[in-house]
Amino acid sequence: MAIFRYNPARPTSTATAHIFIDITKERKALMKTTKLVMLVMTIAVALFILIPNLSWAAEDGGAIYKTKCAACHGADAAGKPAAKIPSLIGDEAKKASDADLEKAVTEKPKHAGVAKSLTPDQVKAVVAYIRTLQK
Repeated sequence: MAIFRYNPARPTSTATAHIFIDITKERKALMKTTKLVMLVMTIAVALFILIPNLSWAAEDGGAIYKTKCAACHGADAAGKPAAKIPSLIGDEAKKASDADLEKAVTEKPKHAGVAKSLTPDQVKAVVAYIRTLQK
């Protein structure tokens, strides 16, 4: 009794060779497609992680104010006089220059935690938002 072993290098017939070649081509095409999908997914995840940290993709001043400032100064920026938290829409704040407000955000000891987490562009965006609230 003869034992036949499958050897891809020596197909038993021409039909078998064509089937083997077709299956190999399909597998290679599938592998290329899988690699391409994985590459696209990797790029998408990298962009998803990096874009929020890029300065041109920074949040607008209103969103930053609501997350970083509104807890103390209030959603309307009226402040809390009883707690000695100044109004940002009062006459004193209106008279202050943008540079003065930016300096207050970045240099006051009460703002130390906030100042560390904001970029200069974000501070400018918050000041611009405060100016819109003052109108």
